[in-house]
Amino acid sequence: MSRVRKLDRDFTQADIAAVTSLLDQLTDEDVMARFSLESRLGELQAALARMEEEPDLPGASAALFFGGRPVVGTRGIETEFGGSAVAKFQDIIAKVMAHEAGRLGQRGVVPNKGASSLHITNVVRGSFGFLLEEIHDQTEMLDAPLKHAVEETSRMLSAFGEPDEEKYRTAVEDIDQRVLSTAREFFDLMKSNGATLRVVAGDRDNSFGPDAVSRAAERAQSTSVEEGDESIHGQLSGTLPDAHQFEFRRQADGVAIRGKIAKSYTAEELLRFNREFVNRDAIAKVRVVRVRRNGEVVREKYTLLELEMMGIE
Repeated sequence: MSRVRKLDRDFTQADIAAVTSLLDQLTDEDVMARFSLESRLGELQAALARMEEEPDLPGASAALFFGGRPVVGTRGIETEFGGSAVAKFQDIIAKVMAHEAGRLGQRGVVPNKGASSLHITNVVRGSFGFLLEEIHDQTEMLDAPLKHAVEETSRMLSAFGEPDEEKYRTAVEDIDQRVLSTAREFFDLMKSNGATLRVVAGDRDNSFGPDAVSRAAERAQSTSVEEGDESIHGQLSGTLPDAHQFEFRRQADGVAIRGKIAKSYTAEELLRFNREFVNRDAIAKVRVVRVRRNGEVVREKYTLLELEMMGIE
């Protein structure tokens, strides 16, 4: 059972306990109240039975809980804040999904944004929040990429609040600048409104108290991502065809760089590279992604795009 489904079950069980307690306090004279509460108890018990019997649907879902200044207990949330928070969370998901599909450009409209849409299907308690789910007419049409994007969004957001700086840097190695910019807006919204946050998606359940929100907002503000293509002179040390990985020694300083190889190359082509071109002078065209924190490069990621061997007749 997913954490979101478990939350729904736990809330229903809590309601059953509350209604049962009220029934125990009624006297014989409270006929109408007893009738109403017994009816409600029956509905809750039936709903709980359905939850226990029904398998988890394969679609995407997430629960967002908010606390702090914009929230009045379990009664309500400021409309402007609540609407903005859900919209920015949805925007992050759309960009993560497009980025993972290799279709997120540096600017412009997010491709296929409609396919990443979640719907608010319920209000959830435990402070105040919303249940967001993927809705399709037929369950077999549910979109696995969206589920993965929601879970990746949850993982990425949790990294911003992670107390350990090294774990944070490792977690954001693959982040895109447009995703980062929207995450910055999301955490700025939390911080400026004095809000706290809990995100439940997939197998993750992450809470952001005031300190974690401040830490996440600062990291999002001080982190930037640069991406570009570079040509590097050196020698190929070798490739791992099945893993699509390479190692290349730079001529300038002898440092070995490692990374992924473009998917356009087949395993057979990479085996040929190992046979014919290892330790031969070459020019590697690579895509470089650099993650900076307060201006300092903290992570570099290389993808081999082309390899032009020198001195081959």
